[in-house]
Amino acid sequence: MIILLMLPFLFSNFVQKWYIPQGVSGFGNTIIQILDTDRDGNLEFVFTTYGSWPAYLHFYELHLPDVWEIDSVPLPGGDLLWDSGDFDGDGLYDLALQFHIENPSLADGIMVFESPDSFSYPTDEVWRDTVGSALVTPICAYDIDQDGIPEIVKVLGDYIHLHIYETIGNNIYDKIAEITTSSTHNSSSTLAFGDFDSDNQNEFVWGYSAGEYSIWECTGNNSYQEILLQQLPTVNIKDCFSVPDADLDGKMEFIVKGYWVYGTIDAFIFEATGDNTYEIIKTFTLPGGDYYGGYSDAGDVDGDSIPEIVLEARQNVFIIKSAGNDSFYIWDTLPGHVSGSCVRIFDIDDNDLAEIIISGNDETRIYEYELGITEEVRSKRQEVRLVVYPNPFSKLTKISFGKRHSTEGIELKIYDVSGRMIKQFDYSTMRQSDHIPWDGKDIFGHQVPVGVYFVRLETSNYRETKKVILLK
Repeated sequence: MIILLMLPFLFSNFVQKWYIPQGVSGFGNTIIQILDTDRDGNLEFVFTTYGSWPAYLHFYELHLPDVWEIDSVPLPGGDLLWDSGDFDGDGLYDLALQFHIENPSLADGIMVFESPDSFSYPTDEVWRDTVGSALVTPICAYDIDQDGIPEIVKVLGDYIHLHIYETIGNNIYDKIAEITTSSTHNSSSTLAFGDFDSDNQNEFVWGYSAGEYSIWECTGNNSYQEILLQQLPTVNIKDCFSVPDADLDGKMEFIVKGYWVYGTIDAFIFEATGDNTYEIIKTFTLPGGDYYGGYSDAGDVDGDSIPEIVLEARQNVFIIKSAGNDSFYIWDTLPGHVSGSCVRIFDIDDNDLAEIIISGNDETRIYEYELGITEEVRSKRQEVRLVVYPNPFSKLTKISFGKRHSTEGIELKIYDVSGRMIKQFDYSTMRQSDHIPWDGKDIFGHQVPVGVYFVRLETSNYRETKKVILLK
């Protein structure tokens, strides 16, 4: 085991809180997963290393105030980790990996690792797609058709651009869709998911090597339709991601990022203007250069309950805030990696400030917002503190908060990832106990799909939001 000490980082609104001497490689970045796979109450960083044989699947578990390396599993195929969740609904954590195998005729494919029980890391391979295809790049999991079962989306580096899989039984998956877009260019980007145009149908967005991007919409169970294919003034789109309403206008944003070799990095912020219609509300052109491309994220990093965009841009990571409806500006900058980084936003120590995790070149730096947190804000956090436990949960979680005098003037609501309110608790319910149970049902008593939700506590002068994950 390795104890990792906290090191300070100066000249920013953020301090470097932890340093891990391992992380994703700069070339061919994958996505760090952050979750409690062994359900012991301590979050793990789960990631693969790439570039040496064998590669390794690492589990770093956080025991405050230090970070410890717990386990490493060799992956002889040089495999890459892309996403995590409970894909087959059996209550155990799954990991979606891309494998590079020795037999060239099988090319690349995907495999699923799963925890052997509720108290172990997901280290057992339980399924593999051995059909093969051209180069697999990102793999994403999301309940696109809102049937309670997340789809596994495999992005392909050929002209059949997507394969979509869904479970048909415990550790059994079937290919339910093969999507060929109108583009004639290769695809290799991550995907942005969400109901961006608020029509109760999820969309997903991804890009291509020549600067085109596609928007597809789920029109029914296991049914998808391309609604838009357009060209952007950029190339090499590797990074598309969702933003949960950074300008507080009631609409989600999504971002498409491309880069020019030996040139610049372009980031386009999109928002819906109507059903299946979108516009670019802001463009950033940033210094870039020759790199494979990294991955960005969004979340509330300064504790004001408003998400920021944390944009990976080669040697820099830019933190972008909103100045009002459709208005954005660069607020702060952190160091990135010249060959590209994986950026994640997550409150890993549950102190109401989401950390910025920057991993690349086989190291990981973790930053937290420090300056500008006034004593007034600190005292309010102590008076009204939102806690959701257990999290993730499958049947029931408890929402608790401190009550200084009474519950009058306090609002407690639950939102889905599209920003739609699905549940609201009244004063009489909040008075009865120091905690409120939530069983995963909406305001009409209907069970909501598995996925990510947001619990928001709001008073006249204070807001606090917690992310909660519902498992099947």
